[in-house]
Amino acid sequence: MARLSNLDPFFYPESVAVVGASVDEEKPSGIVLKNLLDSFQGKIYPVNPRHADLHGLQCFPSVAAIPGEVSLSILITPPAIIPDLLREHAAKGIRHVIIASAGFGEIEAGEELEKELKEIAGHLDIRIIGPNCLGIFHPSVGLDTFFLSRERVPRPRNGSISIISQSGSVLGVAMILLEQEKLGIAKAISYGNRADVSESELLEYLSADEETSVIGLCIESIGDGRRFIRAAQKCRKPVVAIKLGQEPAGKRASRSHTGSMAGRYEIFQAAFRRGGISEAGTLEEFLDLLKVFSMQKPGKGRRVLILTNAGGIGVMTADLCNKEGLDVPDLPPEPKERLRALLPPYYSLSNPVDLTGSSTDEEFALVLRTCLDYFDAAILIPFMTVPGVTPDLGDAIIRSLQNSRKSIISLCAYAKDGKELEESFNRYGIPLLPTPARVVRALSHLLRNRSVEPLPESIPNYPDVPYILKEARKKDVNPLSLKYRNRLLDALDLKYPKAMRAENQSNAIAAARAIGLPVAIKIVSPDILHKTDVGGVRLNIRSVKELREAYQEVTRSARQHRPDAAILGVDVVEMVPAGVEIIIGGIRDPQFGPVVMFGLGGVFVETLKDVAFEIAPVTYNGAGRMLESIKGYPLLRGVRGMKGVDLDSIAKAIVAISEVISLSPEIREIEFNPATAYPSGITIVDARIIFA
Repeated sequence: MARLSNLDPFFYPESVAVVGASVDEEKPSGIVLKNLLDSFQGKIYPVNPRHADLHGLQCFPSVAAIPGEVSLSILITPPAIIPDLLREHAAKGIRHVIIASAGFGEIEAGEELEKELKEIAGHLDIRIIGPNCLGIFHPSVGLDTFFLSRERVPRPRNGSISIISQSGSVLGVAMILLEQEKLGIAKAISYGNRADVSESELLEYLSADEETSVIGLCIESIGDGRRFIRAAQKCRKPVVAIKLGQEPAGKRASRSHTGSMAGRYEIFQAAFRRGGISEAGTLEEFLDLLKVFSMQKPGKGRRVLILTNAGGIGVMTADLCNKEGLDVPDLPPEPKERLRALLPPYYSLSNPVDLTGSSTDEEFALVLRTCLDYFDAAILIPFMTVPGVTPDLGDAIIRSLQNSRKSIISLCAYAKDGKELEESFNRYGIPLLPTPARVVRALSHLLRNRSVEPLPESIPNYPDVPYILKEARKKDVNPLSLKYRNRLLDALDLKYPKAMRAENQSNAIAAARAIGLPVAIKIVSPDILHKTDVGGVRLNIRSVKELREAYQEVTRSARQHRPDAAILGVDVVEMVPAGVEIIIGGIRDPQFGPVVMFGLGGVFVETLKDVAFEIAPVTYNGAGRMLESIKGYPLLRGVRGMKGVDLDSIAKAIVAISEVISLSPEIREIEFNPATAYPSGITIVDARIIFA
């Protein structure tokens, strides 16, 4: 049977059943029933065989006994009976269920029970939010399924902010803070374990929701990373995310630098960027961004006007702007001359504009009116402790704006009579934040370029790659041997040094003579990932004598460090000219699928970890942005008389890896490290391709 896609009954139910209902307001089931009775205007059906009535409502022994149709059911019962309850719901025709009960996939003992829920829901066409969740708060229709009392967790008023949260506790705290800020909620959803309805589906739903102007996401994991990115890219509303659990603890052991460095958080950051999502690092920043985006439209540009009557705070704010990549340019000559004729000579008319302790309401308004058109945004820092600044400052500033759509954020006034300023700013949609750092950080998000590259529906084909991988897989070569590795590089039109596999010293000498000295030798073992860590690499071998010594040294050292490792011999490799060492890698993430990585290579990848991750495949332009994002980018461009490297060749190699790992599900990890970049072209010095 086809699954339902319409989530409206979760948010606009005509009737709600509370299964496991109670009159005891110290219990979750009692709190949910009380909250619904206080706000919901539709029909409410308590269900509990132990009671005949609750709060004056008839209480039913089962959902089957309810005489009318039920749009939505909330289950707050022992987890073990919920599978049977779902079957009863299906028989009654109830297709939308919130399971508040815990004891499922969040604990090891409940994993099988949650698996059973999913199977029942899929077979009987029941949509589930939860389990282990608070459910939904939708104030415009009075729907409140949270088992949090209103006395302890005040509910925000009706508004335009919607929040999707995997964590009920974080959502509860956010509700309290939003209420304190007098900010309104359109819809708040705690979806818990995601047995059925996911963050991606909820994001798609809220993208089309007329009540919602900005969407907040509080997530621990993603069910379908590709669907999530596409949902975010299609959303025409600002999306703000905070990621819980940023450390890569417990991630699967990886066999490449790329895999070992790709903690879950780095990949989530790449997904947020690809989706055009603003990421908040703290709960305070999360709420700041929801506030700012709910009050102002995203802007464009980087030029910021700072207007203050407190010089030191203004300078501090300018420094913070520069750190966030925002420009604080001087006032253009024309507005500066106009202001110079109208303001006292001791006012600082650079940027920040400092009106000093002699400032007045009208002077703040005058500067804004005169200068704002020359900038992309403004930061206001009004201190109301000076005599000429009054509670009417907000109205004076608003009159001066004359329907301007420029982004404006203000620092809190920090004055007893600042309430009127706050109220007038709120009416006009100018957010106030408590510290310069939070003001600047929020403004940088507001002005950030959100152009994103869609995940491509098709990828250019590499016709030889599937045959190479199939043949290598058939011969059980993992990681790929030198032979298949080089064939793969040929298929990608990538240059690599001459190399030969040698099982013993005599073969190594013959290989060196065939290749031509000088050479390098590298230990070959499927059990040794980092060859340098075990002393398994020797470079610049210039004679047969040096080769004999080097062969004995690398094999002896490898056996001493890893006596359990299978030593297959050495690779004898042509020495390549010196250049800039880089790393290009790809892995297959369980949540987001193929991911590509780029950074400085060789020993730098371990010591500096100056790398960038992106969701694969990437375009040529996307690869270029990866290059520009690392701290070592100036080294690639060329510094202190050194020529830059061939950025075009690097970008093409990044694209190739991203496409190959996207097209080849049998590849778990692929890595070129080091690859050496030159002013013309790159050479793949070492490559590692690992099957899943």
